[in-house]
Amino acid sequence: MSEASFIYLSQEDAVACGAADVSATVADTERTTLLAYQGKAIEAPTATLFWGVPAEKLKNFVGYPSKKRANIHAGYIDDDGVEKVALKNIPSNPDNPANNKGPRASGLVTMLDPETGYPISVMDAMVISCMRTGALGAIGVKHLRRANSSSVGLIGVGPINQAALACTAEVMPELKTAFVYDFKAERAAAFASEYSEKLGIDVVPVKTAREAVADADVVIPATNVQTIDDAYIDEDWMKRGSLLVDLSIWDATWDTLARADRYVMNSELSLERKTMTPHVLVSKGIAKESDILDLGKVIAGQAQGRENDDDIIVYFARGMAIYDVMCGYRVYETALQKGIGQTLDLWKAPFWS
Repeated sequence: MSEASFIYLSQEDAVACGAADVSATVADTERTTLLAYQGKAIEAPTATLFWGVPAEKLKNFVGYPSKKRANIHAGYIDDDGVEKVALKNIPSNPDNPANNKGPRASGLVTMLDPETGYPISVMDAMVISCMRTGALGAIGVKHLRRANSSSVGLIGVGPINQAALACTAEVMPELKTAFVYDFKAERAAAFASEYSEKLGIDVVPVKTAREAVADADVVIPATNVQTIDDAYIDEDWMKRGSLLVDLSIWDATWDTLARADRYVMNSELSLERKTMTPHVLVSKGIAKESDILDLGKVIAGQAQGRENDDDIIVYFARGMAIYDVMCGYRVYETALQKGIGQTLDLWKAPFWS
């Protein structure tokens, strides 16, 4: 049997091959959402390992029982006959930055040959993962915002909301103002200065999370909130006609979620994840499955995203491996075209055959 090899792409390599490309990531994310709606994507159940807490705390827990965790994801896409398959592992600890141990998370995307299952590329996951998460929020903004919306409110200014603001500006040309709150005021101020210049909009640091929400047409929290017990976006914060992009989970209270006029999810596949917001919303009787609109149906032109300008809409933007599959495949193809990356042997000759 012949030898097997794969291309390794560092974070710098992945960026050089388009991992941080805003418009390409938005397009990939929107197309993936459509393909999922059309039944052309498969998302495997997520395997999550928590550690650093007593074992009994892990039983029947909704949310994140420990900050120390590792998620393993897998997805498949049939993109008009081009099969794309990948795995993603993403270990994280939100305390890393405060402890001077680097970013919150690391990770790897492993692209697989759809016929043999062998790896064809292993690449840094973090830029891809942050960008597609921000883009996932942005495609909701594209299809669900009220006409003449001109402002967004960001809670948290880490990598996710850096990507979210860039991607939102891509799909929302009328964007004029972004209100930003972070528990570290100096970080919010630095973010405001950087993105005012980058995007040519008025980015305004504010002193409280409520200030970021109250006057915003679109609200995007990207925080490290662990459980619904820590939710802080109260029902009277959201103005009529606004869109809440539920990007980081558990930021909005049950009352806030219950007050919404419409619920939208990026894919019905997310309902299979029993500890995540859409499924919990249904299990608590706040909404029926039939009440939650699949954004793919809107993208396909089979439903309206927003029916009334005064409606408050909650969009559940749940990250899934299928998005890493699509973006990772684009990065891999670009690496092949540009000759970027290091070829590593899986084997010269298999030990067993």
